[in-house]
Amino acid sequence: MELFKIILGVILLVFGRKLFWLFVAIVGFMVGMELVAVMLADQPPWIVLLVALGAGLLGALLAVFAQRVAFALAGFYAGAYLALILAQSFFPAGDRLVFFAVGGVIGGVFAALVVDQTIILLSCLVGAGAIVEALGIGKMMSIIVFVVLVATGAWVQARLMKRSTHNLNAPKV
Repeated sequence: MELFKIILGVILLVFGRKLFWLFVAIVGFMVGMELVAVMLADQPPWIVLLVALGAGLLGALLAVFAQRVAFALAGFYAGAYLALILAQSFFPAGDRLVFFAVGGVIGGVFAALVVDQTIILLSCLVGAGAIVEALGIGKMMSIIVFVVLVATGAWVQARLMKRSTHNLNAPKV
């Protein structure tokens, strides 16, 4: 499962904005996994996986058919996932749902207001968070790796976005 998280994290770091529908699906899946693990801890693993896949599918469908709503949903998913990761380190399990809701609302509002930059930032934060969590390294090294991954992912995505914008503005021959 850790290798799977690392692969998903790398996809988010590099292609979060470019493949927006995939970003929403991946983050929805990751939130589903984290949330179900907290809320339905006594359920069999197949139920956890089914709920996570359902959240990811819902996000991907919204991203394709209702993009503006999907931006807000992606922001909600990303904010909620980041809040859950942070809450795991500092607070007992019962308090995590408050962080889920607050993080989700903040992420959703930012994503709806400042779309491209927020999606790049959130996809980099979630991608880096998933990778660092999967690596299971010490706290100080986690912070360093997290910051480097976020910065690298944001740079790569900004370059990809600039390149695609540049190609759209190029004269047609």
